[in-house]
Amino acid sequence: MASSLPAEILAESGLPTDEAMDAVEVAIAKTLTGALRSNVCVKIDAQFEIVAYPIGNGEPIKISLDDINGKLRRHLLYQIKLELQKRRTLNESDRLKELRGYSAPGEISRIADDGALIVFLEIADYYRRLILCGVCPARFQPFHEVGRYGIGSVKEFYISSVVPVMVNKRYSKVRIMLSRTSKELPRLLLQERSRIAGITCVERVLGAYSSIVTPARIPKEIINSVGKELEEHLHVSIQEARR
Repeated sequence: MASSLPAEILAESGLPTDEAMDAVEVAIAKTLTGALRSNVCVKIDAQFEIVAYPIGNGEPIKISLDDINGKLRRHLLYQIKLELQKRRTLNESDRLKELRGYSAPGEISRIADDGALIVFLEIADYYRRLILCGVCPARFQPFHEVGRYGIGSVKEFYISSVVPVMVNKRYSKVRIMLSRTSKELPRLLLQERSRIAGITCVERVLGAYSSIVTPARIPKEIINSVGKELEEHLHVSIQEARR
């Protein structure tokens, strides 16, 4: 590992430069503090600088990466990659958390052994389209649909949560949780297709009906399309304007 290591890592990180630099600094400082049993400060700027402050009254010692043995250097590289992965996962979670509370169509790509649906979502994100992977657990699937899903079929899903997930004690991915049972799903589908704001779902009995209140008339073909999607009847009433 030469002194150019941080530049190589930063270039491949996919993070904003300042954040990637901070991640590298934190990873190296934490690792060397434990390994050298000294307080270690790391600074990446025009130059790459590591300074160890021995516990007690010892003088600060400047350390070069070339002074570190091969085993510790490999451990440093591993910890840097973990820290960068953590930052990427948390960044992605923060960016995608705005999807919570919305609906999106998704293609079922796999059905897990426990019945969970693994779903590919295609979502517009400003000037591009994101392909994301979500999970719809069996408990969030309507009873009348369980066992009838087919690989490659497309369904509408409610995005209930977006959270970073730890695997083997480290953040490695973002989990998007989906639902077909939410009372919000019929409301969102009607609102999206009709462009009428203020629609509410006051009751939903899965596989039977949903009671909808709307401030304006919803075209019958839209009501029928949502009812077909959910396989339930929609009782729609228009809310009377207050005098």
